[in-house]
Amino acid sequence: MTPGEHVLDHLYRIFYEDLGICGCGNPEDVYVLVRDLLALCPLYENDGWRLAEALTGGGAAQQIALSLLDTAELTEHGSTINGSWLTTKGVWCLQAMKAVPFEQMHDAGLPHDGEDCTSKCWQVPVDGQTA
Repeated sequence: MTPGEHVLDHLYRIFYEDLGICGCGNPEDVYVLVRDLLALCPLYENDGWRLAEALTGGGAAQQIALSLLDTAELTEHGSTINGSWLTTKGVWCLQAMKAVPFEQMHDAGLPHDGEDCTSKCWQVPVDGQTA
């Protein structure tokens, strides 16, 4: 898939702005972790929280990772973060991350000339494919 500028720029915003990931070190590993954690949601089904524990190492690292997804509005939760589910933005992000390899993010920048996104940005096309 060759993603459109819309998809790349919005993924860039989520990854570097909303999640606050730094571009140094190994951000590709973080990209894979975020994608894989989102794919486990809802965590309250099919032992998703246990699989998240295996991916993060559990404990404080799991709490930080899941809280970060929540803060970025990719997930939300009720009485426990280990029961998180995807938001509309999270569904969009997961589909985009499955379709876009991290390497393609190098050509992206902030969408809307740096202005805020709206809920329309996170609408998933009816056919389930990102634009």
